Amino acid sequence: YSYSPLWDIQVLSPSKKGELGTVELNKKLQEALNPAKDGIKDITVKGINLRIGDKVMQIKNNYDIPWVRDDGTEGEGVFNGDIGMLEVIKKAEDLVIVRYDDKKAYYTFEEAGDLELAYAVTVHKSQGSEFEAVIMPSYPGPERLYYRNLLYTAVTRAKKLFVMVGNPSTMIKMIDNNR
Repeated sequence: YSYSPLWDIQVLSPSKKGELGTVELNKKLQEALNPAKDGIKDITVKGINLRIGDKVMQIKNNYDIPWVRDDGTEGEGVFNGDIGMLEVIKKAEDLVIVRYDDKKAYYTFEEAGDLELAYAVTVHKSQGSEFEAVIMPSYPGPERLYYRNLLYTAVTRAKKLFVMVGNPSTMIKMIDNNR
């Protein structure tokens, strides 16, 4: 389909936990899409290994992170759900730079604790975003996370293509669960 695996396709999961939750999926997708290589800098923050070239998401509002747009405009603030690419790690300067669309945000290593890998995100975190294509694993899980409105939210994040992979009976259970 000529989609960029980093920017056009988003994996959505109902949960962070489990073999097909976002934590495990992000580890596997990072190794497939941005594997560790000699000379590629990385840091570990809050148990998450981040390396240059990773797709990352800001997980809470931080109004103090400075940024500079490509046109030179400066400002502050990065917000919950913003997705970007980690471009620079400077350990000696305690600096991480993340590109968000047309701007670069400058994080200290401590502030980088508010970043997570974003190859896979929860359906909940994806609300308000749209992607060319969405892939969602369909696997048995807790009834409180597998309900019709969650499936609706996942499907409507896709602009052109939605792919559900796994167990068809899980999708049927989600459709039937309107609680």
